[in-house]
Amino acid sequence: MISRAVQQIFIKAYTIIKLNLFFWGLSLCGGLVLGVGPALLVINELYYDYDFHYGQMSWKVAWKLFKENFTEGNKLFYSFAIVIFLLGYSLFLSVQLHGLTFIVTDFIIAIVLLATICIYAYVLNIKVSFEINLINSFKLACAHFFYNFFDNMKEILGIAVIIGITYKFSGLILFATFSLTVVYTQFVGKNWQSHVEELN
Repeated sequence: MISRAVQQIFIKAYTIIKLNLFFWGLSLCGGLVLGVGPALLVINELYYDYDFHYGQMSWKVAWKLFKENFTEGNKLFYSFAIVIFLLGYSLFLSVQLHGLTFIVTDFIIAIVLLATICIYAYVLNIKVSFEINLINSFKLACAHFFYNFFDNMKEILGIAVIIGITYKFSGLILFATFSLTVVYTQFVGKNWQSHVEELN
């Protein structure tokens, strides 16, 4: 019983490490600038397709998916990255100003920023879960965001915890951070995915 539990822990840990190394390898293949977006889509799809069956996750499969998702992955990544940058910069400027009006403004910008990050994670999950285009993936992600407040809280808190742990143990950014976020986001999105499937 104990040996079985230990085995499962090692399988999960190895899968997370493998996915994260795939992420970095594919990102470097795209020169980072054009690699991060497609790489995020790829590790989402690999985990969705194979779960913790790490033996089926090969570099050959990952590279094939990378080429297939290259354009869409970059469109999606940079669409959100621009919005997140503008919101982040606006928040940076706003917190330097004083007064009740600016406190309210800070709060609104922060909420929208967190919502944008959350929706991006949802889009990545939905894009690999259903055979739909980016626009419809975005619509479903927005629907998920407004459908279940507790999913949003779990997603934001989970990402915050992962970032916090990574900040304390910086080596995790190489071995676990991105894949762990993918695994967690797919866990959070399972109920929504089931709900959408029932509607179809």
